[in-house]
Order: sequence, then structure tokens, then C-alpha cells
Amino acid sequence: MEHETTVSKKFGLWAGVILALGALAMPVLNPDLFWHLSAGKYIFNNLSLPSADFLSWTEAGAPWTDFEWLAQLIYYPVYALGGKTGFFLLKMALLGATLPVFYSILKLNGLGRGAYFALPLWGLALMANADLRPENFSVLFFALLLWRLEKTRIEGSGAPSLRALAGLALYFALWANLHAGFAYGLLLLAFYSAGGYADRKLWPAAARQPGLVQPSVLAAAAAGTLLNPWGIKIYSILFAHAAEAGALSRYLAEWAPPTLVNPWHWPFMAALLAGFGLLLLRFLREKTVPLAHLLVLGALAFEASRHTRHIVFFCMAAAVFSFDAAARLWEPERLLRRGRVLFGLALVYLALLVWPRYAAFKVNLGEEAAGAAAYLKANSAQLAGRKMYNPWTWGGYLGWALSPDYKVFTDGRYLFHKYLVPVSAAMADQETWEKYAVQNGFGLALFRRDRALLPQQLAGGAAVLRPAYLLFMPEEKWALVYWDAFSILFARRGAALPPEFRLLRAGDFESVKLGLCSGVITEKAVEAELALYYKAAAGARSTGEADAFRGWLGGFPAACRR
Repeated sequence: MEHETTVSKKFGLWAGVILALGALAMPVLNPDLFWHLSAGKYIFNNLSLPSADFLSWTEAGAPWTDFEWLAQLIYYPVYALGGKTGFFLLKMALLGATLPVFYSILKLNGLGRGAYFALPLWGLALMANADLRPENFSVLFFALLLWRLEKTRIEGSGAPSLRALAGLALYFALWANLHAGFAYGLLLLAFYSAGGYADRKLWPAAARQPGLVQPSVLAAAAAGTLLNPWGIKIYSILFAHAAEAGALSRYLAEWAPPTLVNPWHWPFMAALLAGFGLLLLRFLREKTVPLAHLLVLGALAFEASRHTRHIVFFCMAAAVFSFDAAARLWEPERLLRRGRVLFGLALVYLALLVWPRYAAFKVNLGEEAAGAAAYLKANSAQLAGRKMYNPWTWGGYLGWALSPDYKVFTDGRYLFHKYLVPVSAAMADQETWEKYAVQNGFGLALFRRDRALLPQQLAGGAAVLRPAYLLFMPEEKWALVYWDAFSILFARRGAALPPEFRLLRAGDFESVKLGLCSGVITEKAVEAELALYYKAAAGARSTGEADAFRGWLGGFPAACRR
């Protein structure tokens, strides 16, 4: 019987681990990874950190505080050796390393047997950070610090030794060189320190007094963050991001507030209710609650409710504090019975709303520009040196794939936040866009495919829906030189150009069919452009649109009567 119980515990533990890892198994989609790779390559090639922009033409030579340089130093060899598979494994290793940390916190509260349902909930808490980002390092460091602080609060500790303070300073020094999320570590230390002292003042008769986090611990951690190439300047970046956060929330998804409309934000909503609800129940029963928990949850809830990029830190803290409260509110057996329901809900949520979406992701958001980048590289003799416009999310990939022959307009770095507002305004209409393009001297314009269609009347009198970009980018000013399933690339007229598309244009095949069937367009001209397309799109991920048209053309002219 005892053997069966042990086997059951192990099976439950591994079931929880597998389900938790399943919540984190999103493909690597982050387009910013490529400018991180460019920086990592720079560091390896020059044996120094980049201090000025070298990837764009808009901010060339501008000072750049590359505060994530150590993460980039890890990314570059991982990608060089393992490609996207290496990236995926790195992400899973970093996030997966938090599972034993959370399990240790569960055991602090006597809930080790609940791992089978608690670990999947932890996976859902981390799901907001399930892509590969420098924040993955902060998630791991945050979890480790939270475990250490909970251990101190529950078990107590004496005054920290000089060795311990030095170790903590080095811990925060490493964190500060990987990612700016070290600020949340400082917040944890400050609130646990203040909360511990306040608990002893407010509830002196409590059965168990919390262990204290000495102010010297916070001072050592803060001093450690200054051990970076930029010194105290790193804090100016944090303050700048905080000042820009409101504006960024209107243009970047990660800075927007969470919403019930998005099912991926539901775990946050559940954690919000569970975290504060269980703390309230604990207070009503015991007339006391760890103020550190309340302070941390309040601050992180405020940030997470404003910007989705902070959700993961709130959800981690809420998971830890919720299980701490649950362990005091209910007997273990009762909690384990309820855990079966939570396990089932987590499984249903993942199966219906998460895993199908993971399976639907086919390409990194930056690599959508891979076909256009291959074309630009092949035609650099005629196009390199022109000022190129590119979408925000594609700048990182284009800089990685095309530097130094081409410079990007913007990428995901903080240097380009100031361009979000004017670019958005410029897209209001064709006249405003053209004015903006002239002001900036755009010689190339690379756009994400817009599927919008507008009714237009052809020369023969027939009406057909045609792509809106034909009006936005008038043919007399811009030549369409490349297109694929994701992108369209225009070159401004006035200099020698590669062959352009005048007939076969993205999303415009119905007008070509009508032209062929009415005799306005010749089959020979269409076949010539079709051959041009396949040559230009050699690096594209998909040529399905052209393939379908080629099939129709194979049945011409009989196809006109269908």
C-alpha cells in the first residue's frame, strides 16, 4: 500500500510537470530576437559592447545603452549552434527551471503532494512569458528570489553575513546584466523587508512572527545592480520606459492592458481573483495577513493591469501567495480533492484555447520578411543604399539578414519608440503617407500585406474588388518589385530598378483573369510576369497565391467560361 502511494505521488508529480511544460511550449515567435542576435554578433566580432546604433539609417550613431548584452551573448552562440530549435530549448530550460523552485515553495507550506495540480497552474502563470525573451531570465531570477524570501519569512534567519551580502550583490549584478527585470527583485526585497517589520508591529501577539529581511540586504542588492557597463545610467532607461508606457500601450501589444476578450489573459484574471480573495479569507479567519504578500500583490497587480508584459510577475507572486493562504485555510486532503478540479480545468483550457493556437503558429513574426530580405539581398546592386521603410516588427530580422548592405528604418529597440506616433499618423491616408515618405526620403517601402479590398472599375467596364494598396502606392510614383504571402515591396521611381510587376500583383488576380478573358491582357505578358514572380520569390515561404493562378491559367481560355 505504501509503495502504491509513492508511485501515485511520483505519477502525479510528473503529470503536473508535463502539463506545466505543455503550457510553455509555444513556438519561438519574438521578432526582437534578431536584433538581439545582431548585437550578440557585434559583441563576439568586436570584443566590446555596442554603445551606438549600427543597424538603422534613422538613428545611426545614436547612443544606445544595450542593457541586455549578457542575454545577447548567450543567444548568439545558441542560435549559431542550434538555430530555432536551440532557441526553443533555451526557453524551455529557463522557464522549466522555475518548476523545481515552485515545488520547493509548495513543500515549505506542506503542499508537496499537491504538485500534480499546482505545477500546471504555475505553467499557466508563466504562459504570458512563454516566448523566448530576455525576460525569461528575470522570471527565473524572480522565482528564485521569491523562494528565498518565503523561506526566510516562514523559517526565519539571522543577520546576513558579509559573505551572504556579497553573494546577493553578485546575484543582482548578474540579473542586471541580463535584463532590467531586476527592478522587480528590488521591489520584492523592499516589500518583504517593510512587511516583516510592519507585521511585528501590527500583530505582536501572532503565534508565529515572520523572519525579517534586513535593510542591509536591500542595500547590497541595489549596489550589485550598479555592477554593469553602464553603471547608474541603467536606471535612466527604466525611468524612460516608465514615462513612455502610456503612449506605448496604444501601439505595442505587450504594453497594452489585459482584457477579458483575450482568452490568453484569463489566467491573469483568475490569479487576480484568487490572490486577493484568498488573502481576504485568511485575514477574516486569522485576523492577520502577511503584509509583504499584500504589498507585492498590490504593486504587481497595478502594473499588470496596465501592461500585459508585467502579467507574468504578478501571476507568479499570486500563485505562491495563494497556495500559502490555501494551506492555512483548508486541510491538505480537502485541498487535494479540490486540486483534481483545478487540474481538469487547466487541461481543458490548454486543450481548447492554447495548444490549437500554438499549432497554428507557423513562422516567427520577424521571419515573415524572409522572402523580401532574400530578394533585397539578391538585388543589392540596384537597391542597396536606398532609405528603406519597414514595419516595426520586421526591423530586427531585416537588420540581422541584410546588414551592412541595408539599414533599417526602425526595429524593436527603445531607440525607436519616438517613431510609433508619427508612423501611425502617416498611415491615415495616401496623401499623408506620401508627404511622410518624401520628408524621410524613402526609396524603398516594405509593407505587411494588407488584405483590404476596394471596388474598382476596369477599362472594359467590369467592376472588381482590388487591393487598397494600389491607391495608397500610385504606380506613377512607386514600382511594385516584390511580393509574397506576407509582404509587398515598392521602390520609388527615378533611378534604375529591377523588373517590376505591372500585371501580377498581390491580391489582384481577379482583375488579371478579367483582363485575360476580355482580351485586354495577353497570355504571353502574363506568363512572362509569372516567370518573373517565381524568380523573385525564390526565398519566399509560400507561393500559394501564384500557384493557384498558374493552375487557372493552365485551363485558359476554357476557364473563362466557368
